[in-house]
Amino acid sequence: MENSSESEKKIEEERPMHCDFEGICKNKAYREVYPSLMGGKHRGRGWNYLCRKHYFQEQKIYKGKLPSADID
Repeated sequence: MENSSESEKKIEEERPMHCDFEGICKNKAYREVYPSLMGGKHRGRGWNYLCRKHYFQEQKIYKGKLPSADID
């Protein structure tokens, strides 16, 4: 029998990530972004998943300095 934490981990891996831009977008996530690493007024923002459209939109706002990682 599997451990409950192992089964929860499998469920999370199977579930596709979705964009959480302002709670209105349900597209598949393209990048995981970390605005908190920028410091300053963005310090408490944590991290987000963004679809391709919203990722490039945010990159323009932050002038290409938005820390991010690919989702594999």
